[in-house]
Amino acid sequence: YDHPNAHRTSNMADRLMRWQDEYLFSRKYFHGTYESAELAIRSWAILRNFQPYCARISGKEKPVSAAEKLNGFRYSDNRLENLLISASMGGYRQ
Repeated sequence: YDHPNAHRTSNMADRLMRWQDEYLFSRKYFHGTYESAELAIRSWAILRNFQPYCARISGKEKPVSAAEKLNGFRYSDNRLENLLISASMGGYRQ
């Protein structure tokens, strides 16, 4: 509050950062090399992109992930298959 014109964080960003902080805490933060730390946090982020928003959705509506929302479609109903397909060819679609 020392800077009244500064941007404030949103609840959405705070929720993601809370999950990231819990993940890092459970790993005892970073050990080893810089490359291993970068790979660990990148793998966490990729898996988060393919995790459904809410697993308890009832009715006809299916869970939507961040990757599906960005792409506008899903390859398969299995989220791990979607990850595998999206990761092949670096995400390039022909």
